[in-house]
Amino acid sequence: MKTVLRDEDLRERATIDGRVAFSVAAFASAAVLVALLDRVGVPEPVVGVLGPLFSIAGLIWLGMLMRSMRISRFYAAGRALPSSYAGLTLASLATGLCIPFVPPVPPGVGFGTLAWGVGIGLVLVALVSGPLVRKTGAFSLTDLLAARFPNLSLRLALVVVVAVTSLLIALAAYQTAALEISHALGIQRPTAMLLTGFVIAAMILPGGTGGVVWSGAGAAGLLIAGFAMPLVLMMFAGTPLPAPVFGDAPAWSEAVSRIAGWTGHPVTLSDPVHWLVIGVIALGVSALAPLLAPAIGCSRLGSAQRAGVASIVWVVVIAVLIGATVAVSTLALGTSLEGLRPESLPGFIYQSSGRGLIAICGKAVADPAAARAACAALAGFKGQIRPADISTTGDFLMLAAPMLRGFGVALSGLVAAGVIAVSLVLTASSIQCIAVAIGHDALYRVRDASALTSHRLAATRGVQIITIIAMGALLYGHAADARTLIGLAIAFSAATFVPLLVLTLWPRATGIDATLALLVSLATAEAVIMFGSPQPQIVQLAMAAGAGCALGLAVGIATSFLRAKDPTSPGGIFVTRLLHGQADVLNPDKAT
Repeated sequence: MKTVLRDEDLRERATIDGRVAFSVAAFASAAVLVALLDRVGVPEPVVGVLGPLFSIAGLIWLGMLMRSMRISRFYAAGRALPSSYAGLTLASLATGLCIPFVPPVPPGVGFGTLAWGVGIGLVLVALVSGPLVRKTGAFSLTDLLAARFPNLSLRLALVVVVAVTSLLIALAAYQTAALEISHALGIQRPTAMLLTGFVIAAMILPGGTGGVVWSGAGAAGLLIAGFAMPLVLMMFAGTPLPAPVFGDAPAWSEAVSRIAGWTGHPVTLSDPVHWLVIGVIALGVSALAPLLAPAIGCSRLGSAQRAGVASIVWVVVIAVLIGATVAVSTLALGTSLEGLRPESLPGFIYQSSGRGLIAICGKAVADPAAARAACAALAGFKGQIRPADISTTGDFLMLAAPMLRGFGVALSGLVAAGVIAVSLVLTASSIQCIAVAIGHDALYRVRDASALTSHRLAATRGVQIITIIAMGALLYGHAADARTLIGLAIAFSAATFVPLLVLTLWPRATGIDATLALLVSLATAEAVIMFGSPQPQIVQLAMAAGAGCALGLAVGIATSFLRAKDPTSPGGIFVTRLLHGQADVLNPDKAT
């Protein structure tokens, strides 16, 4: 029987590999085709949208290929995700999380603070929390914590916390994807919102987590190719890349200085707040449910660990590519605009400014007349653009490098395609977490543990549809700040899940201890936010999350000492099996 199952798994793996290989080949062919069309003189508006359109079509195709009516495939990608693909998927999700924070960042916190915090958090996801969840055999973070602390009230509270944090991430990524689609395709924001919702539905409704993880691997490859191609062309042209170690270090320093001038003074390394923010961000990111999907889909613990190491490598590669691209854009922007008259700027600058991606003389100007009027209103303006008259966004710096360097819109479209893809994948993973929390961790585990597979999947897909529609309706008429939403999710995660994950490894802790820890964490964080002194938002959130995490954990550990130590308690047995057992601490789910 075992041999038959192994052969079946191998055949399924071969089928999936074939589908993915076909999709990757289609992506590559599309990229080459777009570049060739640009070279033979196809109009720029047509060439510019082909890359994003191919990206969207590819994600829909991958989602449809992953359709399944098996529980293990829908909730855990069949536990058949190879470590190489899982590493790419986690890198894709991590990049989608970081896209809104591409410099320039808001005043009050330095980019280095954000980078160190997110970087450490991703290492913890890759090497600690992801493999930990996989070793238990859980379908979700809630599944793991509720198995360790079998308390109905705590389980329901965890479902709410997972749903809220995942919803915040989903809203941020949904809006990012929709805005990128709107800019890339030249369509209105409401239309882009509808298209985004349709693509996400096609990605996760047929195959659930399977659609998320395989689409994530493809999105990471597309992103890497999109950012690498313009940089490779620059190197072949003999232009050294601005980079601190392997490239033009002075050029890198100049680009960093220019970006810092757009954001004001960052938090310095000597400031204790810097280390507080880094710690809270790292802890919050380490417990974000949408980032755990690749580990959950791995075949075993060792595969999840190898995937974590691979993801770290890929994240570093992507960070280097994006960093070099942003530096190239920053320097090229100054070279292209400084000294020109406001009415003589390149046409794509006016188009980008009209979309709010770049400001000239402090205004979004869609034509030469508007630029001339905006600059004329500035005191001391003498007819030519100065460095202080230019300010921009991270979106522009990521996407505009090919245009600023004269490579045309085709390569800009491919960069946009990669950014759109990773944002869509992060949205899909977050919505899948919401659906699993409600459809599996709440409805199935609590209400009807004997439900048929078809009923379970129907309920989960129903939650997915409702969530997508609700998110689209909410964002349709109300623009949200993606950075704020992600910051709230990270702070919420640090204040709630981190204490519970630590208590999971504390043999004395029981469901009562964990429930008290959760309540104290939430109450403390809310009190700090409400009554704390006025501070920049991210600092106040960090203080609230840090205080909630520390006090909640202290209360959970303290109350566990009110009872005698019992090595044979359920908690002690669970921890022993988790730390010293082979695999799958939880009982396998039905219909897997």
